[in-house]
Formats: sequence, C-alpha cells, structure tokens
Amino acid sequence: MSTYKITYFNGRGRGELTRLLLVAAGQKFEDERVTREEWQKLKPNMPQGTVPVLTVNGKMLPQSGAINRYLARKLDFYGKTNEEMTTNDIIMETVTDFRSKLIQAHLEQDDAKKAELFKNIKEQTIPNFIKQMENLLCENNDGSGFFVGSAITVGDLALLDVMEVVIGLILPTALDQSEKLKAHRERVSKSPRIKEWLEKRPKTDM
Repeated sequence: MSTYKITYFNGRGRGELTRLLLVAAGQKFEDERVTREEWQKLKPNMPQGTVPVLTVNGKMLPQSGAINRYLARKLDFYGKTNEEMTTNDIIMETVTDFRSKLIQAHLEQDDAKKAELFKNIKEQTIPNFIKQMENLLCENNDGSGFFVGSAITVGDLALLDVMEVVIGLILPTALDQSEKLKAHRERVSKSPRIKEWLEKRPKTDM
C-alpha cells in the first residue's frame, strides 16, 4: 500500500485540492503544514524549491498540477474516457486561471488598485467564471449530477475548492446566479468524506 505525505503551508492555496483528492478516496496521508520559518530550512531539500510537494513511498513529486493529475489517475478520480479526462483538464485549467486573478488582487499592495481589482472580480470575473462552469456542468446529465460520469471526479473537487474561497472571503452570493452550481456544491460538499474533512480541517484563509 502506498504512503502519502503532502508538504505545504498552513493554508489551502495550491495544496488543498491534493488534500481533497486523498480525502475523497479515503486514503490516509500525512498533512505536513510548515511555517515560513520552517520552510527556509526545508526549501533546499525540495525537488524544485517549491511547495506543495507530494511524497509517495519516499519519492517527492513537485508541481501542484502534476500532483493532482497523478492522484486523479491513481485514485480513479480522472474519468473513464479520454473525453472525460479532457473535460477535467479544462475545468482545472479554468480554475487555475481564475484563481490567479484572485491571488493577483489579494497580493496588490496599493489600496486603490486593490479595491479596483476586487470590484472587477466581483462584477465581471466571478460571473464569467460561474457561467463557464455552469456550461461545462450542463454538458453532463443537464447539470443534475457531476462534471463527468455519475460520481465525483477531480473537476468537481477543484470547483468546490476555489468556490470555498470565493464564497467565504470575496462574494458570499456568488452562486446565486446559478441554481445548478449551487446544487452541485451541495452534492459535493455533503458527500460523507468531504463533509467530514470540511468540518475538521484547520481554519485558514486562501
């Protein structure tokens, strides 16, 4: 049986989707959360000097996108066909692009620019993202289930992860424009393993 350890900071960020995949699969893992001070000591030993890093049976894997695709394949959360896997790739890439805009605004130091960035995110970026995700969801069973197939896959978890940030920190009403995505979030977050994780995980921000 494989052993897993995820090394990341005490936050969600680029590490949470990896945690969600392992949780959804019922896979035990070591959740190593390092401080900024500890990171300076660990950094030289990391494969590319970055986190997250997933250690599988002693082998370190860098790059969050590669990690998540590796786990999705290995744990059967990627889809059954090439088309389903490609749909999940599209979702993950779209979420990555969306998240980068949130991070850009979050890191902006100029207060006026920061306010303008978040205004644009609330009025344009989030609604556009919601529409894109709803369109993808509706391609499978008219949006009444999951993005592909009949069970949770990595795309469902990727959307749940980023919307936790949006609803919790930026725009609580973000899903009011899409009843289908609101119901989808409910389905995914209430699945037993995910529900337990969301209730017990450390309280952090982005």
